[in-house]
Amino acid sequence: MVSNSTKRPASRSLFWRLLLRSLQVKRPQTALCVGVLATGAAVCSMLLNLYGGVQRKMTESFRAFGPNVIVAPRSGRAGQRDLPGLMQGPDSGRLAEISSSRPGFSAVPVLYAVMRVTAVPPDPRMPDGGEAVVAGADLRALWRMNPGWRLRRAPGQEARLSGACAVGSGLAAELGAHMGGAIELAPVRTSSGQSAGGMTFKIAAIVTTGSSQDHQVFVPLEALQRQAIAGGKVSVVEVHAPGGAKQIEGTIRRIDRLFPGAEARPVRQIVYSEGKVLGTVSRLTMALASLILVIIALCVAATMTALVLERRKDVAVMKALGADDHTLVQLFLAEGAVQGFAGGLLGFFAGALAARELALRLFAVALAPSWWVFPAIIAGTTVLAVLATVAPARIVRRIQPAIALKGA
Repeated sequence: MVSNSTKRPASRSLFWRLLLRSLQVKRPQTALCVGVLATGAAVCSMLLNLYGGVQRKMTESFRAFGPNVIVAPRSGRAGQRDLPGLMQGPDSGRLAEISSSRPGFSAVPVLYAVMRVTAVPPDPRMPDGGEAVVAGADLRALWRMNPGWRLRRAPGQEARLSGACAVGSGLAAELGAHMGGAIELAPVRTSSGQSAGGMTFKIAAIVTTGSSQDHQVFVPLEALQRQAIAGGKVSVVEVHAPGGAKQIEGTIRRIDRLFPGAEARPVRQIVYSEGKVLGTVSRLTMALASLILVIIALCVAATMTALVLERRKDVAVMKALGADDHTLVQLFLAEGAVQGFAGGLLGFFAGALAARELALRLFAVALAPSWWVFPAIIAGTTVLAVLATVAPARIVRRIQPAIALKGA
């Protein structure tokens, strides 16, 4: 007498042999089904890869406009000449906490002060110098935050920004300052009413921004804090938060929780423009992908229905030999899953290649494959094929061996 434990491995082995045989017997129909799934997967893969690439490129392009979120003191107390008030500098650990969960997040603390700026040696046209806004920040981080700024650097100064300064092109023209020269900064007044001596900085770069920063001086943050007797305080924190409008709003709420004494405000023009473009592309991509999936599901269902009807005599023979309806339905569903997996695998790589060529021809941009699309396409086509096979597989239950084999 054969035990149940011996029957199970034998039945599983027979199931997989029947599955392999069913894929080999009707090769044209199987190839057609895989081809339909691969075509749909390729189009969806192309759209999703293009969307992922556009999202990355749009984020890079909007970074040229600088920060999209400004963190300022919640009190709104005005400082010198309507400059922002001061707040305690952010804890680097808290910023790292946000950055670890949001790739692409960056933040630059900035201190502003009004100081008397004089070229060294002074220009005869301005013997007493003039007043200008001085911004203290990590200069390398500030350049990365504003990639749209154009920098003209003095030879050999790239590695010595920590001990040098950068001058806006408009202010440099007014002062007669030049790269390789120097400027002296002297305080006009400080928030505490105390006075500190002047400091001299080598000019490492001339900055052209096309905005008010062309009339500012940029120095290391620590140096300006000592000069303005700011005691580790900053005026604002410039933040670039990646993502669309909803993601940026989420980052703002998180900043507000981590910095209770400050208020994060989005730069509406940048956030709105970026969110609107990405939202439009996202909706268009999802609509097209959904339409394609519906069409592919109908094609697969029709193909599998024809396949089941063609094999009704095979099903009748298996039923006559003792196979139950549950096992036969599982057989057809497994067949659909294999076809969906194969179609998704072929379609992903075909779509990624098509997206790369399309981006090169239309936008002259080389897009790398978005690998998050790979599991989405494989899982999507497999589930789609299984769902499209459910209705045809139900026909198996209605096949009667005596009727199907009559006259065979």
